Amino acid sequence: MNSSTERSADQEKQSAFKQNLEYLREIPLFQGVDYECLKLLTMLSKQIDLIEGDKVMVQGEDDGCAYLLLNGNLKSSYRLYDRLYQLRDHPPGQFLGGLALLGPAIRLFTVYASEPSSLLRLKRDGFQKVMDQYPGSMVKVAANHAAVLRAWEQDLLNQIEDEEQETENRSLGVSLL
Repeated sequence: MNSSTERSADQEKQSAFKQNLEYLREIPLFQGVDYECLKLLTMLSKQIDLIEGDKVMVQGEDDGCAYLLLNGNLKSSYRLYDRLYQLRDHPPGQFLGGLALLGPAIRLFTVYASEPSSLLRLKRDGFQKVMDQYPGSMVKVAANHAAVLRAWEQDLLNQIEDEEQETENRSLGVSLL
């Protein structure tokens, strides 16, 4: 390889790194995290390209990863006995599986690509090693997780109010954990 080709490849890698760093900076989970910590997390992240039908998460398994959907579309489903429930679409920009970074997390859903898609994957073991080096960032990540869960549950409560449904039989209260 000649030097101009090597330079071009290096520039491409630097550009991809900068773009991935910006993606991670936008994730609510990582808001306020130390910049050097975020750079290490970016270095540990890997882009994965999927074809339609590829599974990202499998119900009942613990893959120890979190994913940011860069482009394409993912769908989630839930199997109960012999019935499959299609739950929702996940458009680009969604961060999925963040709880798996904190510790063992058996997946409750299967998530798969409904069209060609690209993801940024971060593995638990790398995440935890970085957090060991930046304990203040881990505190921030935990606080961000709590804020995201609370906002998610508030959205569910707002939907109930909007639909004027009874809450008696609803299984809410994740923020009470």
